[in-house]
This record gives sequence, C-alpha cells and structure tokens, in this order.
Amino acid sequence: MEPAPEQLSSPRDTPLTALTWADAQTRVAEAEDFLLATTDPNGRPHVVPVLGVSLDGTFCFVTFRRSRKTRNLERNNGCAVTVPGAEVDLVLEGTADRVRDGARLQAIADLFPVKYPWWHPFVRDGEFYDPADLDPRHVYAVEPAQVFAFGKEHGFSATRWRS
Repeated sequence: MEPAPEQLSSPRDTPLTALTWADAQTRVAEAEDFLLATTDPNGRPHVVPVLGVSLDGTFCFVTFRRSRKTRNLERNNGCAVTVPGAEVDLVLEGTADRVRDGARLQAIADLFPVKYPWWHPFVRDGEFYDPADLDPRHVYAVEPAQVFAFGKEHGFSATRWRS
C-alpha cells in the first residue's frame, strides 16, 4: 500500500509538493548524487556523499569497511539520505542495515554499473570489492521510515510520506 502524502508546516497557503509517492521513488532510483548523514559517538553529525542504487523500495549504498560512516552505523544505524534535485530535494530517514545475503548483494552489485558505468563491483565473502583496488566495502540498505520532499518554489513546500 502506498503511503499518503502529508503536508508539513510550510508558509500559509503553500501547497504540497506536486510529487506523488511513485515520483519520489523514481527520483531516488534515477538520482546519481546522495548525501548520507550519520551520527558520531559524541552526537555530532557526519555527512558524506555516497554511491547508491534502489532495490525493492530500499536505498542501497556502499562504504569502506573501516570508514567513519561504517563505525557510526555500527553504533547507531539511524541515518538520513539527502537526494538533491533541481526542483525538489528529497530526504529519506530510516535505519541502515548491512546486507549480507549473497543473492541480494549480487542483485545490488548488478545495479551499480548501470548507474555508474565506471564502477563494476563484485561480491566475495559478503562484501563488495572493486576490481581496481580490492578494498572490501560493506553494503547497507535503508528502508525509509519516512520520506520528505521539499519543493523549491512557493516558499519551500514540504510533503512527508510515512511507511
């Protein structure tokens, strides 16, 4: 069942964004630029760009095994993913769960060269590897608990969908 759009606090008489839930999902699937926000142990935010793809309603991204974002997610898997756009910015909030299933990892790996033709990861021992450097990368999937759309016209109209 598709979540219903909710209007957020916006300037008076500001409409909902024109996006539907399906439009929001399509924009996430087609976007190439993503910013991942995690939280350091001291509560400070950590925001970095990530490569990502969509699979079965989840946003999937990769990170080096020893990266700061990996360490943050191991302590607190709550995160936000921002998808900047020309007319609308999207923000996905949820939890990032490490993907370990071989078949799911392979399905995700197969999506990366379609979106990023220069990158062809392969799956080995429950992780992604890059043929050029062989540094292991963890794969995470975020199933959004809520998605926000912020329209850039008419006073930053805002819409929220909750799963």
